[in-house]
Amino acid sequence: MGFTMIELLVVMAIMGLLTSLVITYSRTGERQIVLFKDQASLISLLIKARSLSVGTLGEVVAPCGYGVNFNESGSVIIFKDSSPGNDPKCLDADNVYNSGEEKVEEFILNPALKFDELDLADIVFIPPMPKVVIDNDKTKLEAIIKIKSISGSGERAIKVTNAGQITAQ
Repeated sequence: MGFTMIELLVVMAIMGLLTSLVITYSRTGERQIVLFKDQASLISLLIKARSLSVGTLGEVVAPCGYGVNFNESGSVIIFKDSSPGNDPKCLDADNVYNSGEEKVEEFILNPALKFDELDLADIVFIPPMPKVVIDNDKTKLEAIIKIKSISGSGERAIKVTNAGQITAQ
């Protein structure tokens, strides 16, 4: 009972084909994992900013709010929004990230990902409710943050409403 050379070549070709399929599917799965991981990190940053804002209740000198700044380059910053004139009632707060404001945390998207159709720059949570201001537009009802892989193989979205609800889509 021996195998002919043709039978061995056929078996080797089938094994090579199956191996290439497994490698292709594992790389696709890896890209999806990176996408879900960064989506979870962005949601975590938004929740942290909202929690910091709620946590200011009862502080003697509270910031005007905590915000999240999004940049096309993939940089995301949690910042402490302050009043330029040190107004304790924050009537002159601009609700946007300025270079002089205190950074709380910074996150950079995985290089294999990018923001898709980023039509916002800042989301600010104003204590104590928190009230949400999107791009310093108090009438804007929601913001959608989309991230996708550079290769275009996957996309995820995060929705933030002006009531402070954060959901993954």
